[in-house]
Amino acid sequence: LKISGHDEELTYASSHHSQKLVVTASRDTTFRLWDFREAINSVSVFQGHTDTVTCAVFTSAGLGGEDKLVSGSDDRSIKVWELRNMRSPITTIRAESGVNRFAIASNGVIAIPHDNRQVMLYDMTGQRVNRIPRTARNRHRRMVTAVAWSEDNSFANLFSCGFDRLALGWSVQLCKD
Repeated sequence: LKISGHDEELTYASSHHSQKLVVTASRDTTFRLWDFREAINSVSVFQGHTDTVTCAVFTSAGLGGEDKLVSGSDDRSIKVWELRNMRSPITTIRAESGVNRFAIASNGVIAIPHDNRQVMLYDMTGQRVNRIPRTARNRHRRMVTAVAWSEDNSFANLFSCGFDRLALGWSVQLCKD
């Protein structure tokens, strides 16, 4: 199966956990939702960003447990979209720098790695929850490129990596829904 249609390089791809849906993100400032639930496959193009879309993922965490799609971009924004109605985002989070490969915890906390060496934590409504502390010895010294939640890990539940060749584990207090 070959799916194509973006005008520039792809930056990310993600599949839905239970439906035959795939989202792709691109340098062409769009993300595309590929629907394989019917015999005739369809694609929808979304132009909610003004720069490279760096990440787009499905989630049902937070905000009532409904299926959502979250997109992030070099335009310094993260947008939360209701999968049933994708005309406009339900939340827009303004970031301090370009957004890299973010991760969403089971309770809806979004860990957002930035070009400015920080990792910020927001909830699905766009409220800032916290920032990962940048102590002198335990911090990134260059761009943070990606994060991943590991909620069953007793040592560290958030991991980050960056252009400084470091992978760091963090113990982040997550409130349960």
